[in-house]
Amino acid sequence: MIRRLVSPIAALLVLPLLASCSVLEKKEPPPCPPIYLLGDTATLTKYKPGKGRDLTDVEFSAEIKGYSGDCSYDDKGAIVQLQVSFNLTRGPADDDRKAAFEYFLAVPYFYPSPQAKGVFPVETTFPEGQNYARFTDETVTMRIPVKDKEVINKYEVYLGFQTSPEELEANRKARQ
Repeated sequence: MIRRLVSPIAALLVLPLLASCSVLEKKEPPPCPPIYLLGDTATLTKYKPGKGRDLTDVEFSAEIKGYSGDCSYDDKGAIVQLQVSFNLTRGPADDDRKAAFEYFLAVPYFYPSPQAKGVFPVETTFPEGQNYARFTDETVTMRIPVKDKEVINKYEVYLGFQTSPEELEANRKARQ
């Protein structure tokens, strides 16, 4: 009789232990927010000051070649860390071998808040004797205050060059 009671009691005691096994399993981290390169702002051509806009007036042109990175989460939201790569071409009007520009990361979900967009300045120098350069900016960290990690897709991140209206219009015409 005692044996019959021990088996059901032992089974009841083992159940919580078995159920806790799922607690020991490694949980998948939430996905990173989707990041998109904006086509109209993926390239940039900087001209020397003045009205000229032909090939001889180009100081440099730049293209965002890609990005890589990772994200993590803490109690305040997602932390996105990116490395953004650029290809640069020196133009005939360049006289100091330097290229200075800005690029942005924007989260439209937070627009019109000023925190919806981060602008990052870059300055690099063309190596002596070379008219092409590749540059990777590895300092970009962006915090996204995601309250619900399950809806991260609503927090799309857009990447592009910070352009003037004239530069943006030229990019749009070139893409047609």
